[in-house]
Amino acid sequence: MSVWRTLLAAAVVLYSDAFAGAPDDYEKFYAAPTRVNMGGRPVIAEIALFADMEAAAKGRLDIALITDVTKFIDETERDLENWIATHRQECGERWAAGKPLIGFPGGAIRFALGLEYEYWNCGWNGKGRPWRAVRETGNIELTMAPEVVDGKLQARLGDFAIDQRTGVNRYLPLEFVTRRIIESELKKLNDNPKFFRAPQPLHRAGFTYRSIEADRVNGRVIITAQYTAAGERETLDRIVDNLLEDGIVSER
Repeated sequence: MSVWRTLLAAAVVLYSDAFAGAPDDYEKFYAAPTRVNMGGRPVIAEIALFADMEAAAKGRLDIALITDVTKFIDETERDLENWIATHRQECGERWAAGKPLIGFPGGAIRFALGLEYEYWNCGWNGKGRPWRAVRETGNIELTMAPEVVDGKLQARLGDFAIDQRTGVNRYLPLEFVTRRIIESELKKLNDNPKFFRAPQPLHRAGFTYRSIEADRVNGRVIITAQYTAAGERETLDRIVDNLLEDGIVSER
């Protein structure tokens, strides 16, 4: 998985301190530090699970999962910095960037990043002396909205802008190349069952997504994801047992 896809996945899978955000009529049935592995990154996260117990008594399971993923986001920001710092081909693309920033305005997810893009040419056979053919710089801002479509989690690109540009061409290739990469990674992400379906052990119990929200509260990154399934109250007990043993994972 490329760092762009990891960044997008991390942001979408992203509400604190007291696990605010659960519906008022839900009861907490699990709260503990838990192993979480989403998109290949294992972390220990504080999570809590709440359920509508009245609905559960009637065979419908509506639950809310709330977790603090601040560490996960911090590490993802460093991943992006490291990827850009090392993505410097002798003949081809070379990238540089400032510190990436992730925010959550109005329920969307916002990325802001200063980027520098160069393309180096080594002649028609790739064996000549490298020379810089293109250099573009600009500040990129984009928003991305997580949404649930037919029970599947999806990520939709919203606003996309590059300003304060320098270079021979003020629009291409930086804007073209960056948008192409992001749209390509979003398609891969949305088509990936590890991303769009509920994580284990919830998927195994028949749960699908109802909604997902993200926010930064008191410096912490918190997510609230709601799921639904048909089943009995005992299903919640089995989920707790599985969480204690295996944690939360995304798997096929």
